[in-house]
Amino acid sequence: MKRNKGDEIEGGEEKIKVLCLKQASDEPKLSRISSGHGKQGSELGVDQEAMDLPGIALPPSSPDSKAGVIFVLEKASLVLANVGRRYRILNANEHSDYLRKKNMDPYKYRPDIVHEALVGIMDSRLRMAGKLMAVYIKTDEGILIKVEPNARIPRTLEEFCDMMAQLLQKLSIKAKAKGGKLLRLVQNPITQYFPVNSIKIGLSFVSQKAVPVEEYISGVNKDSDLIFVVGTMAHGKIDTDYLDDLVAVSSYPLTAAACLRDISIALESKWKIH
Repeated sequence: MKRNKGDEIEGGEEKIKVLCLKQASDEPKLSRISSGHGKQGSELGVDQEAMDLPGIALPPSSPDSKAGVIFVLEKASLVLANVGRRYRILNANEHSDYLRKKNMDPYKYRPDIVHEALVGIMDSRLRMAGKLMAVYIKTDEGILIKVEPNARIPRTLEEFCDMMAQLLQKLSIKAKAKGGKLLRLVQNPITQYFPVNSIKIGLSFVSQKAVPVEEYISGVNKDSDLIFVVGTMAHGKIDTDYLDDLVAVSSYPLTAAACLRDISIALESKWKIH
């Protein structure tokens, strides 16, 4: 079901110096927009060595069903900027003075939303049971990030932002043990990574189709791979044209983490994960 494009927020915000993903080549590349300081790399406090993270051993998927789930976290606020001689992920709490000085709305810079959502997914029994196929993060700037099910996500927002800043500069983060990539930037469009015949479901409070979440999910073919698309922005709605359905799972506006928790519980019940 194709959705109409949401209204864009306009304002007089000054353009800041961020890293942008280039989609023209076969491999994703980043190019810096000059910060005006004429210094980059280690002079700006950027660690030149790629960050390594411990991976998590994954169990085999349940034999009761071959289906799995992919979560897409849309419109994530992961904006990289040169703040205090370092490239940092802008955070309303930490960089409010910087944002106001640049005439930017602090409430739009909320990496805590995607962090909370991602931690919840990785802590779920779905992942532990081997049902999580992948998580994709689509940023406000159109950068697409793939998170593997065995990635260990930092528990604190500060560590998470440091990790994402490294990722946006180095293009990938590897596991310490075997060197496999746990997080990496990938090419758009996201639909090329979806399993054939998967069911793509968007979750939005503004949808006219309100459904009891457990009843809705129980009615889906048990052998169909499911893709759930959730917005991780402070305000607004998801804007994608590849959805098969767009539903509201509550009569109240839920946080992304709360919405994903309800979906995870319903899927665990459907697939008999205890």
